[in-house]
Amino acid sequence: MLYKHDDDLDIDIPFACMRNCDLSIEIDEKITTSQTSAYWEKSKPNIGRWTIEGDGLVILNDQYNYLSLLGAIKNRDVFSIRFVIDNGSALGLTIFAGNVWINSLTISSPYEDLATYAVSLKGIEEYTLSGTSVTPGGVIIISGSPIQVKQSNANEGQTTFTFSGVSGLDLVYASRGASVIAPIGSAGAYNSGITWDSSTGTATIYIPATAGESLIFLIQ
Repeated sequence: MLYKHDDDLDIDIPFACMRNCDLSIEIDEKITTSQTSAYWEKSKPNIGRWTIEGDGLVILNDQYNYLSLLGAIKNRDVFSIRFVIDNGSALGLTIFAGNVWINSLTISSPYEDLATYAVSLKGIEEYTLSGTSVTPGGVIIISGSPIQVKQSNANEGQTTFTFSGVSGLDLVYASRGASVIAPIGSAGAYNSGITWDSSTGTATIYIPATAGESLIFLIQ
């Protein structure tokens, strides 16, 4: 899942109702063939680059929505992002972080269908990686964002998960077996939905868990 990082408030904002996200990293090749290599091709890594591409729904909400994207590309803004790589296990998550600018933005509004957008983000300079071990007690992601990661191994038929130390915080991401539980805040009609009670720190899923199923929650 992709987040825009607000450096002033030190919070991560879900990125524009995004549904799909691809991270691409490339390294150019520099040919170093010489007489010493007997003229067999020899090379070494040269200039590197990275991009993030994604698409989502054109919806106005309190996330980093499509109007924010239009403003950012107009102003040629450079901003920080966090890309959450969820491996779906108790070993943890990887947080890919870096600065980007919007390389392209396309908004589509097909007849009698949902309006969508597609965006390409161009990475600037080197990215950083932060690892984190997920424990039942939760940890703070090292990359600077105050997101707590909670992991729970469910009992058969379990639908509610309650955590300590998170009262008043928001649930920004949840997954089961590396599959995102979405949309957050939905009713059971969505089948895959999940609701969050910030007063008690309780997440409720609408498809009961199976015994031993691993669920991961990001709370901020």
